[in-house]
Amino acid sequence: MSRPPVSGLTLPLRVFGGQTVVVGVSGGADSVGLLRALVLAEARPVVAHLDHALRPESGEDAAWVRQLAEAQGVPFETARVDVAVVAARRGWNVEDAARRVRYEFLGRVAKRHRAEAILTAHTRRDQAETVLMGLLRGEAVLSGIPPVRGRVRRPWLNVPRDEVEAFLRSLGQEWREDPSNADPTRTRAWLRAEVMPVLTARFPEAEAALARVATLSGEDDEALMARAARVTSHAPLHAQPPAVLRRYVVRALAEAGLPYHAEHVSRLVDALRQDTTAHVTLPGARDVTVTGGRLHLEPQDWPGPTFPLPDGWTLRTRRDGDRIRLPGGTRKLSDVLTDAQVPREDRDRVPLLAAGGEVQWVGLRPPLWAVGAREAAGRPEDPWHVAMGQALALAQEAAAAREVPVGAVVLGPDGSVIGRGRNTSREAGDMTQHAELAVLREAAATLATPYLTDCTLVVTLEPCPMCLGAAIEARVGAIVYGARNPKAGALGGVTDLLAHHWGHVPSITGGVREREAARLLRESFRALRER
Repeated sequence: MSRPPVSGLTLPLRVFGGQTVVVGVSGGADSVGLLRALVLAEARPVVAHLDHALRPESGEDAAWVRQLAEAQGVPFETARVDVAVVAARRGWNVEDAARRVRYEFLGRVAKRHRAEAILTAHTRRDQAETVLMGLLRGEAVLSGIPPVRGRVRRPWLNVPRDEVEAFLRSLGQEWREDPSNADPTRTRAWLRAEVMPVLTARFPEAEAALARVATLSGEDDEALMARAARVTSHAPLHAQPPAVLRRYVVRALAEAGLPYHAEHVSRLVDALRQDTTAHVTLPGARDVTVTGGRLHLEPQDWPGPTFPLPDGWTLRTRRDGDRIRLPGGTRKLSDVLTDAQVPREDRDRVPLLAAGGEVQWVGLRPPLWAVGAREAAGRPEDPWHVAMGQALALAQEAAAAREVPVGAVVLGPDGSVIGRGRNTSREAGDMTQHAELAVLREAAATLATPYLTDCTLVVTLEPCPMCLGAAIEARVGAIVYGARNPKAGALGGVTDLLAHHWGHVPSITGGVREREAARLLRESFRALRER
């Protein structure tokens, strides 16, 4: 056999030249080859060997690796951990426990030696086997072993195993074989010994093809994870593509340090897509909830009243037969809580205020007031609710003029209205004459400045891209809108432009008096069709 060029394996390692790196060396061909190649690449490796105490002869492996490190003139670190005991104590399987303990050990060694990277010797064979195992388990992402994770680097993921063995033979370097790698009761060993030979007999490039799947899947996953990271708090999650929503959930669970299985992610994603309520118990008896189109990783906190209680009002939780008088008529409190998507097990925790047998206030977000209750409590009406009422009046004027019924106001820094506007596109023969543009111009003129940093734009319909762009240019501090805009919405109705990076990003609140705004739109368009 011709001697392979040493540079073929050392080339990807030259980036570590002169650097202190920790290399995990088990004694097998891959890790021994990586150590020898690192020395040739003029890196400064520190050999780290973890004795898992899973075989009687594991101590011999540690002694052999120590001799190898001494022969290469490099530092050697070792530790012995009874992985089987750790697995039993933590409730992990042995392979998972071995991986976790190994990387914890490598991390400690890297910290002690101030190493710039931790290197492992996974090769293309390992990558192919990992992808195949993931495929058989039905994993959503077949990205296999990542080439980089934190300080860990795997520079040989695209290197065939036979090249490593040929490299070692060219150096006259021996290695040790782990008998457990030939144990067919272990899934990886079974795939290696029995499945892969069958596949490669029919598909000679099966290993390379599986490794390529890992690369392409990893690139796709990276792009989709980046998109999931840009999902904003105001975006409707049910409108996200399933692939993005899965990664949104996975990212949220991982950032919270919560363990999970694939079925947990699927249940949470299904609830978000269908805009229903679901409760999922994760490993460790940790409960998470989807309700109201949002993912809640902590038990929901239902706010109590922050104002003095009027005479005769009492603070309690719900009772059978409770009713509340709303603008549309008296309703059962149970139906109201159902419509608000309050989890069933939370409904007895929601605080409420009652006078006699009638509910006056419910601690939802935002709080729900009965008709006349706010006045009785001496609480001013929510300023956004009031401002939206003025915007709705302007939208009705637009409807009367046979315009698209959209109205808007701008609240100044002190909360007063400093601008009013409605759609006049048809009247002006100019499709840029939207309510938002008109109100921004008037507000700027009132304040004698083009910048509305401490102002709030209140509009009956989710802004289109043109109007959102104008609000961003005006440095509007907040945008409050009523109904979703499924045809031209730029805050999630069609797309969420604020998922991208802009020089200025206003805070967003949607759904204020949404039903009234949506009803006005429906009625106006129906009237236009009938004329």
